[in-house]
Amino acid sequence: MFAIKVTPNKRTPSMYYLLRDNEDFVVHIWTRKSEAEKHLAKLQEVVSQSVILEITDDINASALRRATEKKQQSHGKETLERQQ
Repeated sequence: MFAIKVTPNKRTPSMYYLLRDNEDFVVHIWTRKSEAEKHLAKLQEVVSQSVILEITDDINASALRRATEKKQQSHGKETLERQQ
């Protein structure tokens, strides 16, 4: 699994967070590095040059659990919508 690590200030690289959903604060994760790289490229176009964005696989276990649960729930909803 991959996530996007956001370091808001180049001078303090130890102060970072993982990119999260604004509504439920669940970390955005991707199973394919190529997909994470696509989202990273889009973000780098609109984010300030002082913000460091990078791909990481260092994701806290509880954050990873919440993110995978959210993905499974949304995938289940998509499957139900297709069947109807």
